[in-house]
Amino acid sequence: MFFRTRFFVCTIIALTFVVPISFAEETATTPDNANLELTVDNAVQRAVQGNIGLKENAITLNAYKRASDYSWNSVSPTITAAAGYSNPNTSDTSSFYLRGSVNVGLSASLYTAIQTAKLNYEKGQLDYDSAVRTVELSVRKSYNALLYEQENNNLLERNVASAKKQYESNLAKYNSGALSQLDVLNTQVTYQNSQLSLASAKVNWENDMATFKQLLGIPLETNITLNGSLQDILKTSDITLDGITQKSSTVISLEKQIEIAETALTATRFSAYGPSVSLGWSYQPTTTSLDTSTWNDNGSLSIGVSIPLDGWLPWSTGAQSIAFRQDAIATLKLQLENAKTTVAANTQSYLRKIQQCKASISLRQTSIDLAQKTYDMTLAAYNHGTKDLMSLQTASDNLLQAKVNLMSEAYTLASAILDLENIVGVDFGTLNK
Repeated sequence: MFFRTRFFVCTIIALTFVVPISFAEETATTPDNANLELTVDNAVQRAVQGNIGLKENAITLNAYKRASDYSWNSVSPTITAAAGYSNPNTSDTSSFYLRGSVNVGLSASLYTAIQTAKLNYEKGQLDYDSAVRTVELSVRKSYNALLYEQENNNLLERNVASAKKQYESNLAKYNSGALSQLDVLNTQVTYQNSQLSLASAKVNWENDMATFKQLLGIPLETNITLNGSLQDILKTSDITLDGITQKSSTVISLEKQIEIAETALTATRFSAYGPSVSLGWSYQPTTTSLDTSTWNDNGSLSIGVSIPLDGWLPWSTGAQSIAFRQDAIATLKLQLENAKTTVAANTQSYLRKIQQCKASISLRQTSIDLAQKTYDMTLAAYNHGTKDLMSLQTASDNLLQAKVNLMSEAYTLASAILDLENIVGVDFGTLNK
């Protein structure tokens, strides 16, 4: 139970700081003490819809989209209108004017500004998709952990029923004088111990279910029924990645960061070396008090070109900024190379783990058959008086442990498949259909 408890503790800590959940929205749609049947897909849908962190990411993504849609606005002309009146202290001649002007600035950085906004939006979309996958992975793993505990509790309940039956049978034999009191006491202890184990397992189940409800944003009073079974994972066929296009989120994110960094380098070069053009036109009709019938246009047309020269100096700010951008790109490329190696290594590791789990499952299924046969033979021998109670209890414990081990292996296999799907970037459920 330790590793499952630790898994749920880690999950709730991660949710506290990374993916907080909105409870108000779910409370409004799910009445108290309601009965709710959940498949794993339903659970994922509820978690994604109620996740505050994802809603915040969506707002950020919309901001990136707006910036991308209007990234051309630097070429939007500046239009101004003005009017003025002056009357010098030493003259009786006053003047009045109206003025309208249009100014446009053009520079090579316009292209990089548009490209940067577009890439930032694409990177925001990748980050949002990654956040959704993180939530989904947590939900699916938690769901499978609860399925494992549910299967384990069912086994423990059957063990309690078997121990109770054995105790009652021995008590009847003792009352008829066919069995010693010591044997009755031993079976009573076994029965009570099995009850304690079941009670402890149920408490763990209730605690983990409460954590799961918090993960989904479901009121704690809701009664949840899990519509699934780890038995299905036992039927998983051999898994290969042949014909599957891998889309590791880590690799794709770094590739996009390199694109953004290269665009930033181009923008820095334009800033250090590129010319900029300014266009301005103004219309300013002016008249004086001496002759108001005549208006003179004092407007003008201006064209200016500026070319920075300090970028050509290796010690200048522009030259150093270019070198800094180049270093950043080189660093990102090294990170990308390392990420590809890490993804490849982890992929092979999960594939080996999956193969090992499948082999272990086959052996554990055989172990259950052997343990069941051993228990049946020991029980028959015990009833005939040729085996003692300790042998029967050992056979019963071995059978229960064999069944628990199978379910534990199924849970490990399900988790390994989810981790593999996550790292290669395919939809969850793709590899175990």
